Amino acid sequence: MKPPSLEDHGLDESYFARGDHIKAMEVIEDSILEQGKGNVLGLLDFQQGAIFRAQARRTDNSAVKFTFLLGSLECFWESEGLSSFSALSLFELGQHLGSSLYYKKSVKKAKEYLSVLGKFSELGPKEQKSQKDVERILKDAESRIAGGKTLVASPIERSEPKATVSKKNPDPNLRSFWRGLDDEFKRNILKVSTKKFISFVEAMYGKEGRDAFDQVLTFARENRNWRVWICRSCSKKFSSPEECKNHLGQEHAAEFKPSSTKNMALTVSKVWARKISVGCWEPVDAAAAVEMIKNRLQDVKAFAYENGWSKDWPLAADEERSKLLKEIQLLLVSFWEHKILSCSIRDWIMQFPVKHLAQFEVSEHTLTTECRLVETPQSICFLECHELSQILKFLRAIKGERDDGTDLVCKAVDSFWDGTRVKEKIDFDTQFSFLLLDKRLLKCKITRFDNEGTINVFDPNDYYANAQVHGDDILSWLADYSSRDESFRFPKPIRTHNIDIWVAVLRAIQFTCRNLGTQYEKKLQILSYDAALNNAKNLCIHEDERRRNIPEDQWTLYASLLGDKCEEHIRRDAGNSLTTKLSLCAVRDVLEGASQPTFDFADLVDCLNLINGHKHISDDIVLKSIDLLKSVVTNKVPLVDSKILLVENSRINLLNDLVRLSVFDYRSYILQPLKLYLQEELDANVDMDAKAKLAAALPELLSGGKKQEKEKKSGSKKRKNKSNKRTSASMSSNLDQDVEQAEEDSMELEDTKGEKSLSEISSNTNNQEEATKDMQSMPKEDLESVHGKAATRYNSALDMMLKSLCNIKVLKADLVNNRKPFSDNQVPCALRDFFSAFVSEKIKEEELYGHLLSNLLASLEELHSLSSDAAEVLVAILEFCHCWKSPESESLVTRLFTLEGYERMCCRKCRRKPNYPEQSSYGIVMAADSIRDLKCAFGNIKFEDILKVIRMEDKMICDVKTGGCGESNFVHHTISRCPPIFTIVLEWEKNETEKEICETTNALHWEMDISRLYEGLEPNTNYRLVSMIGCVEEGEHICMAYEKNRWVSLRREASGEEVVGNWKSVVRICGERKVRPEILFYEAVQLPNK
Repeated sequence: MKPPSLEDHGLDESYFARGDHIKAMEVIEDSILEQGKGNVLGLLDFQQGAIFRAQARRTDNSAVKFTFLLGSLECFWESEGLSSFSALSLFELGQHLGSSLYYKKSVKKAKEYLSVLGKFSELGPKEQKSQKDVERILKDAESRIAGGKTLVASPIERSEPKATVSKKNPDPNLRSFWRGLDDEFKRNILKVSTKKFISFVEAMYGKEGRDAFDQVLTFARENRNWRVWICRSCSKKFSSPEECKNHLGQEHAAEFKPSSTKNMALTVSKVWARKISVGCWEPVDAAAAVEMIKNRLQDVKAFAYENGWSKDWPLAADEERSKLLKEIQLLLVSFWEHKILSCSIRDWIMQFPVKHLAQFEVSEHTLTTECRLVETPQSICFLECHELSQILKFLRAIKGERDDGTDLVCKAVDSFWDGTRVKEKIDFDTQFSFLLLDKRLLKCKITRFDNEGTINVFDPNDYYANAQVHGDDILSWLADYSSRDESFRFPKPIRTHNIDIWVAVLRAIQFTCRNLGTQYEKKLQILSYDAALNNAKNLCIHEDERRRNIPEDQWTLYASLLGDKCEEHIRRDAGNSLTTKLSLCAVRDVLEGASQPTFDFADLVDCLNLINGHKHISDDIVLKSIDLLKSVVTNKVPLVDSKILLVENSRINLLNDLVRLSVFDYRSYILQPLKLYLQEELDANVDMDAKAKLAAALPELLSGGKKQEKEKKSGSKKRKNKSNKRTSASMSSNLDQDVEQAEEDSMELEDTKGEKSLSEISSNTNNQEEATKDMQSMPKEDLESVHGKAATRYNSALDMMLKSLCNIKVLKADLVNNRKPFSDNQVPCALRDFFSAFVSEKIKEEELYGHLLSNLLASLEELHSLSSDAAEVLVAILEFCHCWKSPESESLVTRLFTLEGYERMCCRKCRRKPNYPEQSSYGIVMAADSIRDLKCAFGNIKFEDILKVIRMEDKMICDVKTGGCGESNFVHHTISRCPPIFTIVLEWEKNETEKEICETTNALHWEMDISRLYEGLEPNTNYRLVSMIGCVEEGEHICMAYEKNRWVSLRREASGEEVVGNWKSVVRICGERKVRPEILFYEAVQLPNK
């Protein structure tokens, strides 16, 4: 059957379509809170249940999977139309546990769904498939129930949610720098200025980050504690677990109370439990004891009792009775430990001593009032073997545990709860102007969790005055950004933290309360049935009293009297009350001689007709049947109470789990940005230290190993590598322009010493938007004429650029997944034709490729004056491809090639942190000779570290005009958009020797970690080189591509290629053939988080 649709109710389904289950969960909980659960039943409940089932499929943790499935039951339960989903979830829960509990419920729900389908005269294809699926579930569940003890649970993995992989070992340079610092500096680094940290957070996360930290600071100041209990359903906060638990019970149906407190299942008192546990449980000589009661009652009254047991009763040497008593004790103690030893079990057992001693003519009054034996379990020791065996058989029938999987929910909650626990204390000064990090960080690794979260107030100087400083464990702590939940990090709203598993546990509690209600309904039925039997027995007793005064021929049979009473009930309330229905059922069972009570209310008329047909039954049969059913019903009450207490224990355990899951520690929220802040502070000092050492060492290292021809070029190099100082005020006007505006604005270029943005390369580009419009408005005949004239022309850089781009897998995948531009008439046909051939693999046909290349060249030259420079050709292609987009998404270039970030400067003198606008570029540009010089100078240094050192030349002057101090500072590069394709352009002098080309190429590497270049990225954000373009001589280029686990060199022909081999072979060939690598295309190994 078709599930409910949000669209039917005018609600937004976009969250579900996008897979944003967290936002969807918020929307659902808000709607339920606003409208009431009953008003959205079958609509949002279904969506929420579907989310839980989807989350269960995604996780590898079996305990978490079980929890989501259990939570889905409450969502599907009430609607008959959703019974198929209930049946499926129940069946899967049964598979997890190997328990018949959920299989039996699955059978019930499957039959309910098939009954619903049976009401339809005709079923559609979907309903027919659903019917077959449910029939299969029904068959499998019944088969597994029939197997009984052969049920085997699915293996439960004890895996924890995978933590984010993060670097554990800090930079060796940082370790060396740390060891050289004095203790006072190390102590001060843990004293974090609240004002500076707020500025850092705002620069890193924007207004959202500032607002989030302001909330944290306000809570910390008002509550002097980091821990809070948050209801994810209504967002209310509580300062203690008790408050949270009461709220969940009162406001979110997390507890169940029966309609009448007199029917509540209660456990025995602790006093009674102690009597059971410490007693000797030795058999009493009943005959001798009775003799004492009858003849020495005053002595019996004076017996001394300790914990309900007296040593004055005469004992019997009976090994069999002793063994039975010990077993009874063990079972009762076990029931107490499992919290299911109910008062009804105690009362049921205590009826045996009363009946047993009544045989010795000891009255119940004597036992209860005079001897008070019914107040102690020692009275059980008066019983004989057959009575003890009966008790033991009854106790063995009680289940001590409920195999419902709540222990798995506890394991699932543990795995989430552990992720929020914090070891480090964070305190404040009296003005809350400084965060004071745990001084133990300076001494050792902290191993114990701080589950209190108390905030203390100290004088910072006193707090750190005697702090011991040993080792560098703090650096490992700083470098560890691991988190158990990648989906939740500062500054996301704290309500969303674990909201999916939280709501799943709440729904599991509500489902457990539903089970409690079912059990109490059963108990009420049993008690009402028992009352009906009592009424029947009393009616017979009254008839006996009447018979004493009338002749026998005027006697009325008990069966007839019971039948008349049933008719009277029906006349009084038409059989609508539960009392009337159960009275009819009880009388019917008595007259039929049933061995078990039945609760069949299907047809009361048939029931009454059956009763009237048995009015001739003899009185003896009626009395025996009443007594039999009475004993059976009496036995059922304690059994039902034990089940109720088992379910209640599950509810309590789940509620305690939910309360633990409600805990939120604000320290875990801010620790990551705090570590980033401290890391930046240290990095700034390390950068200054390294820069000073580099400035001192580099001239000496370079001067010894340079040839005379390098000395001739030193003038130009010095000019290029000249320190580039910029003021923070003028910085905004010189930032890289957003490439998305390339169609509107021409670029104003800036020459930098060894590195610049790819979007700064001059391509002599006209206004892109106007040129595109001109081309699209040109008559078709003119376009064809232009293209035809260009057929004989050739541009080597363009050819190799296209071959290189065609080797990028993510580009092809994007074209396949975003096909709308293929049918967009606004896209130039030359570009559409080329991408179509690329996607369809037809581009490998040499004749077709030549034709496509010529057409594309002609279209490009309508917009750009193409040169032979590879970098300018790349910019022209990327700007040309901006038109490849659809209304609902960004352009292909923005998605794949655009690198978005910003530069930051923290003045080391006045500590100002100016905010600069975000920049966009297609990649970075580096001077080849700078790369070569550093590689020769430092030897075994990674390519990304070479680029990082070159970038250390960047400096900004703290602008005096805006309140700065004029100090020169290092620039920090932060990335906010990390593209799937990372592009590097190398600039050459064009007169390099074979050795210099070989040395430069050797400095490159086929894999690099760009988190070494940009802050704000997870460590090991790795990219791999997939293709590059090299220049052989002026105007001639080749393409090196990585295909089928080896490098190949692509020539002018579309299909021609030369196998090169491994990377060492690439380095060798570049040197031998004087191939200068100019364009490097790196592809993300795994799409970065930022």
